[in-house]
Order: sequence, then C-alpha cells, then structure tokens
Amino acid sequence: MLEAVGLSRIEEHTYEMLVSRGRMSLTAVIAESPDKPELLRQALDTLVEKGLLRRLAGPEQEFVVAPPEYAIEVLIAQQMSALQAVRTSTAELAARVRRVTQGDDPSELVEIVSGEGSVRQLFLQVISSAREEIAVFDRPPYAADINETTSRQAVRLKAGLRLRTVFDRSLLEEPDHVRRILQGIAAGEQGRVARVPLKLALIDREWAMLPLLHAGDETPEATIIVRRSVLFDSLLALFDSVWEHAAELKPQTDDELLLAGTSEGDLRQLAHLLAAGMTEVAIAHHLGVSQRTVRRRIKDLMDELRVDSRFAAGVRAAGRGWL
Repeated sequence: MLEAVGLSRIEEHTYEMLVSRGRMSLTAVIAESPDKPELLRQALDTLVEKGLLRRLAGPEQEFVVAPPEYAIEVLIAQQMSALQAVRTSTAELAARVRRVTQGDDPSELVEIVSGEGSVRQLFLQVISSAREEIAVFDRPPYAADINETTSRQAVRLKAGLRLRTVFDRSLLEEPDHVRRILQGIAAGEQGRVARVPLKLALIDREWAMLPLLHAGDETPEATIIVRRSVLFDSLLALFDSVWEHAAELKPQTDDELLLAGTSEGDLRQLAHLLAAGMTEVAIAHHLGVSQRTVRRRIKDLMDELRVDSRFAAGVRAAGRGWL
C-alpha cells in the first residue's frame, strides 16, 4: 500500500513491523526480519529520512514510529507535488507533439493502432485523460467492456468532463442498452438518438479515433487516430451535423418523479420515450409492461393531446412543455 508514497517492499515491511511494536532496536529488527542486515539498515535510514521513524539517542540504536497521520500526510503532499510536476511536463510534451504533427508531413496526421486489446486500452485511456470533452457516436460492436466503460465515464462526469453521445437507434431495441443509456443521462451525460453512420470518438476537438476495418469474427482489432487535418475537420463537421438533428434525451426531472404514478406523469414519461426514438418493444422492456399495454398508453396519449398521429403528438407534447 505504501509503495504509492515511494516506499520499497523492504521499507514498507520494516515500517509495518515497527508500527506493530511502536519501538524496536536495530538488533531486534535484524533478528525478526528475513531480509539482509545491510538492506534493513538502509531501509531504517530511509524511513528516518522520510520522517516515518525517529532514531533515539543512546548506545543501542532504537527507533520509534512518528505519528502516521502526520508523517504519511507529508509524504502524500510531496508525492502530489511530484505528480503535479509530471502533469505540467506532460502538457509541455503534448504541446510539442501537436506542433510536430501540425507540420508538413501528411504521414504524421494519421496513425493506425492495432493488436489484441489495443483498441480497448486506447479508449479507456481516452476516458481517463480527456481534458474537456469526448464526443461519441455509440454503436455496436464494442472493443471495451461496456460496464467498465460506463463506470469510468461516470467518474469523469463527476469530475466535470463533458460527454456528448449520439446513440444509434438500434440500441433502443435492447433493454440492457436502454438502461445503460438512461443511467448515463441521469449521471450528466448529454445524449441524443439518431442513425449513427459509424463508430467515432472525438477528443477535446483535437483528435479522433474510429475503426479501420468492418467488424467480424476474423477481423483483427485496428483503429485510426486522426489529428488536426482536413479529414479531422470533416469528422468533426459530421458529428456536429448528426448531433444537431438527433433527438435529445433528457434526464427525468424532480417534477416528473413527483408525477410518477399519476395519469399525466405516465403520459409525459411516454411522450419523452417516444420523442427519444424508442420503439414499442424498447418502451415495454423499460417500463416493465407488455407491448399491448404500450400501444394502449400511446392511444391514451394521443387522445389526451387530441391528435391522430405520433408526429403530431410529439409536436403537441413539446408545446405543453412535456419534452
């Protein structure tokens, strides 16, 4: 555990032995540890230097444990400072890379990443390292485990990352995907639904990744990284165009939750699901009712709004502020 603050295995083992006793002599430490005496002396010296132990004055070298809540906190602060320095250095390195890739060599603007597990690793790294925004076309198949991806996205959303996703309409046929999508929206993800032309991720509006090959059982994993170029600008324009015309998914508000179980609340929820592009089958799975019940509720919705088509129902529902 203490490796995270810079302790070696021997140093951590020696420190834990002192913690369990509170005070030990050098002779006792050497006698009770399987490690070589010279390594133990070095470990004790390091622990004293780091402030975790104090050396007592006297003919026999004895050591006592400094209050961990203070000593370890100092080490954590030092480690955080070092990590911040690394982060600053990383930003400088990234700026240098961007300057290089904006040069005249076209081969530097496109990179192919391939190999088993490489696409999964790259996308999970993208989720963890994006600074401001990830914009995604979401459609099957998935290289990374969808639950792991969703979990990491939730953490980054809490930290302030903006995640904009256009979900392919085919996902609304699968109850598991519907639950995943709605959970993401509730966590702060901005989601819309449309026919998605391809899988795509745009990171911080600076570079993109998309599959190189059509998915298949015998197809090796491969993805293209596209940096600032005419091709990147085209991908960015494609996303912005699809996003603009896609149906918006909105989180359920507190007022809607209060209305749950009432007739109007049920109709508002149904109007919202229909506007998102969900099919009768998907709505039935989501609400836990039969498809026949969904059809009946849609008829009730149209009767309430006094319209004779689902399109008109969407227009009228929007006019009432239901969407």
